[in-house]
Amino acid sequence: MSHCTILRRTLGFSALAALLFVATPALAQQKIGFVNPQRVVNETRLGQMAKADLARYVAEKERLARESASQLATLRKEAEATALSAPERARREEAYRRKSRMHETLLQENARDIKAEEAKLLQYVMRRADAVLEDIGRKGGYAIIFTDPAAVGYVDKANVDLTDRVAKELDARGK
Repeated sequence: MSHCTILRRTLGFSALAALLFVATPALAQQKIGFVNPQRVVNETRLGQMAKADLARYVAEKERLARESASQLATLRKEAEATALSAPERARREEAYRRKSRMHETLLQENARDIKAEEAKLLQYVMRRADAVLEDIGRKGGYAIIFTDPAAVGYVDKANVDLTDRVAKELDARGK
């Protein structure tokens, strides 16, 4: 999740929490809920499809990394060949160093891209779950439904965890 999204949610949660401290009869009867986003991803068909998409994406990135590593190994062997003249050895060593830098850059980009894709897929699932959260919140009289475990110090899961309900409803809407 991006830092802006986390900050926005945290500020939103803080504002809503401040409203809870206002002593009004309407707020006194409203409830607080909690949903674990990782469980929504793990326990829904939509989340499973997103995870499968991510696995295919990761597999392709790993294939590219293995291909690059193989090319790098070939260049290393060529640079270490004993029957090379000094200029040819220097040329091949330079090609190996260039390819080595390119390989390291590829690995860093792959890691960054995979992390970004993972965040994007989580956001996609949770955007779809937001409609479910809104309906459950409105119909169930919830003033707040937290989706960030770090925003809550203690959660009485037996009374406020709505994750199973959200996962079932999200799956039902996906049919």
